[in-house]
Amino acid sequence: MSSRSSQDHSWSPNYNQHMAENVSNGVTNEHLAINLLQTQLEVSSVREEIANDLRELRRNLTREMDTLNHEVDDVKARRQLDLSNMVADLKNHS
Repeated sequence: MSSRSSQDHSWSPNYNQHMAENVSNGVTNEHLAINLLQTQLEVSSVREEIANDLRELRRNLTREMDTLNHEVDDVKARRQLDLSNMVADLKNHS
């Protein structure tokens, strides 16, 4: 069986050494598998939180941009009204 393990894990030349160290430390394949699954779940959870934060940030940014655009439109409208009133005043004084 150990020859099969070394064949299955030929990508890691130190696989048998690492596994022997883990077993001598009381770490089993089951522990490693559980830790890996927990880490994968945590990474997935963090990714989801980041995605939610990005969506919220985009919504807030869009809302702020809409507010600023509305304010710019108001300023443009007031300036146009001011110009129209100035032209009307000039015509009345001529």
